[in-house]
This record gives sequence, structure tokens and C-alpha cells, in this order.
Amino acid sequence: MVYLDEAPVYEELSVNLGWTKQVVKEKKRREKKMPMLLWLDKKTRWRLHIAIDDSWDYIGERVRSGRVLDVGCGHGRLGPEQFTPYGIEIEKHAAAIAHEAMAKRGGRVVHAPALEGLKEFSDEYFDGIIMRSFLEHEAKPREVLEQCYKKLKKGGVVYVKVPNFGTFNRLVMGVNWCGFRFPDHLNYFDVGRMRKLAEACNYKFQLKNIYSRMINDNMHCFLTRS
Repeated sequence: MVYLDEAPVYEELSVNLGWTKQVVKEKKRREKKMPMLLWLDKKTRWRLHIAIDDSWDYIGERVRSGRVLDVGCGHGRLGPEQFTPYGIEIEKHAAAIAHEAMAKRGGRVVHAPALEGLKEFSDEYFDGIIMRSFLEHEAKPREVLEQCYKKLKKGGVVYVKVPNFGTFNRLVMGVNWCGFRFPDHLNYFDVGRMRKLAEACNYKFQLKNIYSRMINDNMHCFLTRS
């Protein structure tokens, strides 16, 4: 594993190091350090729409309907009507906004660290779980995946998106790679490490973006409970 040996306390992640605040800070840092690269990125944003990159569409490939939990849901994006959306969010303000939206669809949002939030749900409760840009923030990724396994119904699926430490771009950009963000990106996965972690938690691992895995800064994969 590649990881930071010190992690922020959860209280800081709830307020001062919340995702919505860190995104703004990171944008300002890049504007100051790499203005030309950021300018080029803005001018070529169309490239991000060449392929669909939507967590609900991805989970919909494997889960037809039912309860879906979004771990690290932020402000909360509601999926298609066939899903009852649930969320766990450590950032207090974002959790409140997401809860209001998901409650209207019969779900709810738990304001808590992932492990604590997962324990509030019954075993085999969810048909699917989304972890989009979450696992790299989690200090205890194995424990969280083990809890998710318990909360999934048999045959249930976890969709995971994380920065891809194995991409060529990381080798080219070095410390300026877009996947590095301190202090809230704690873990860095390549395909081999993600597979090993998933299989250690008894999931069947499947990489979604097989052909772009060496040039994509993100890894998309499915973890299926047997």
C-alpha cells in the first residue's frame, strides 16, 4: 500500500477539512502553482464527456433497483427513480443538504465517519453501494470494505472510483500529479493493490476501465459480494 502515515482526525474532516472546502483550496493551489496547465485543463473539459462518468449509471449496470448507499455522498446526487438513495457523509453541512433530498425519496443520510455510519444499517440491507472518490480519503479502507460486505445482499455490488496510482500521468507529473491532495487523500491504489484489498475482503474484483487503465487518472471497478 501507498499511504500517508498520519491522518486528520474525523472532527477536522467534519468541518475544517470537509470535501467542499478542500476542493476550493486545491483549485487555488493549482492556479498559483500551475496556471498554464489549469488553463489547458479548463479549455479541454469536453474530453471528460467523451465517456460517461456517472456513479449512478455505473451502479445501474449491475443493480436494477432497490436500496443504494452512497458512502461519502457530499451534497447528494439522487439516482434514477428505481433506486432508494441512502448516504453517509462526514461533512456536517453537506450531510444536512443530502439528507433533505434523499428523505423525499424514502432514504436518509447518516452524518458520521463511514465505519460508524455503516453500523447503523442492518446486515444485507443494500442492493448496491457507491464509493465515488471516497476510499482514498478513508483511514481504514479494509475495515470499511468489510462492513460494506456485511451490509450488502448476496450478489450485491460496490462501485469504486479512486485515483489510479498506476497511471503514466503520475510518473510524468511526479509530485504535481492531480491525484495527490494533502492531507485528505490518505491512500493510493493501483489495480493490483485494489484487487488484493478487494479479494482479502472476499469480494470478486472486476476492473471497468480495462483499456484506459494506464492513461486514466482514475480507476473504476466493481466489487461483488458472493
